[in-house]
Amino acid sequence: MKHLILVLMLVMVQGVAFGAGIPTPTVPKVLPNTPMNRLTIRLRQQNIQIQRDVKAGKLTKDQAKLLKAQIDAVRKQEVADLKLNGTKTLTDAQIAQLNEQLNALSKSIPIK
Repeated sequence: MKHLILVLMLVMVQGVAFGAGIPTPTVPKVLPNTPMNRLTIRLRQQNIQIQRDVKAGKLTKDQAKLLKAQIDAVRKQEVADLKLNGTKTLTDAQIAQLNEQLNALSKSIPIK
């Protein structure tokens, strides 16, 4: 019994000594798969793709600026629709319209 207590104490001391400086890993937040979240993700992905294309020389800075302005216009329309609804959600028709705008915009962004 004494031996078991000593072993447990040793394990506890080692755990405190070795584990004290290790930060607890954080899990990134995962957005629920809703139409609004998919729209938000698309907007972010298109901005990222524009940045990549500028770096790769597929787009000039002026072209990127124009495309980003169009993405900003879609985002502003989303915010305006949310204010119009007076809620934190969009209607299916509003989401469809914003996705149509993003589809048209996607055709302007060079393919990877």
